[in-house]
Amino acid sequence: MDLRLYRIAGALLAALPAAALDHDAMAARILAALRLRAGDRVLVGAESGYFEELAGSLRRRVAAAGAVETRTLDQADVYLWLPRRTDLPAAERRALAEWLDRGGVRRQIHFHWAQGSVRADGLAGEHSAALDAVYEAALDIDYAALSRAQDRAISRLRSGTVRVRTPAGTDLRFRVGDRPFNKQDGDASAERMEKARVRIDREIELPAGVLRVAPLEETAGGRLVVPEARFGAEVARGVVFHFERGVVTRVEAAENLPVVEAYLKAGGDAARRFREFGLGFNPKLPGLAYFGYGSGVVRLSLGDNQELGGAVRGGFVRWFFFPDATVEVDGKPVGR
Repeated sequence: MDLRLYRIAGALLAALPAAALDHDAMAARILAALRLRAGDRVLVGAESGYFEELAGSLRRRVAAAGAVETRTLDQADVYLWLPRRTDLPAAERRALAEWLDRGGVRRQIHFHWAQGSVRADGLAGEHSAALDAVYEAALDIDYAALSRAQDRAISRLRSGTVRVRTPAGTDLRFRVGDRPFNKQDGDASAERMEKARVRIDREIELPAGVLRVAPLEETAGGRLVVPEARFGAEVARGVVFHFERGVVTRVEAAENLPVVEAYLKAGGDAARRFREFGLGFNPKLPGLAYFGYGSGVVRLSLGDNQELGGAVRGGFVRWFFFPDATVEVDGKPVGR
């Protein structure tokens, strides 16, 4: 489908009247994902004055499960990242990453909410109360079926050369090899943490649905075509990134090429490296809603992929989303 139609659909969705959210039901879904044990220590990361009813429901349910609320990250087993109007400060983000890297049963529930409302260029889009209702509905899915669909896709994606194409001209090939897949299937239990291989395995997204992997960088080749994207304060159109062995060797743009080149230069070496492939599976997330975790949406990105188990370092990350992509392995489509 033409990306313009997705923008029109998003605008219509944003204009829909909002339904009242069932915060207690949302809290129940989070607790079901966590499967807390008696004595588990939980830090509720809530923003004052925002989603307070949800925070209250969570605190009651945490106590009912026999877990203990703590206000100190170093003492916590679980961090609940509740909806925020602004992102956490960089220092707090680093502290959370270091805390997760200590391993054990430590995990986060990522309930980004409004921050998940992005555009195809990976940057912030318009959020609305109507999208709140969409995200709430996307919590109520068949998680076992989601997990099975992701497992089938993992098996197929490991089996050969992956090819991603879009009507705009993207044509990328890569191999996954033995790189770890991150399955966002709603399981945030302590038992799941025993299988964690990379940091993002400990960052559980709700709504769930995306399957992520850092392909073998040296196998990535072809072109990535972005019809329109914001770079700083300006917009470039018809952007084409050409890859050889995972490195951007040439960039083209129909409009504002110097802006794109300056952006990549400022990002350092990592900005010219292939980062990640993601594929969405949530049947209740339309279009690009909630980071493109909806069924069939592809995410391709540039930059640092350490948290995914990749080899690129440098800190830079830039996502692009493709709701109209096709994914094949050795000529056979990857099922959703």
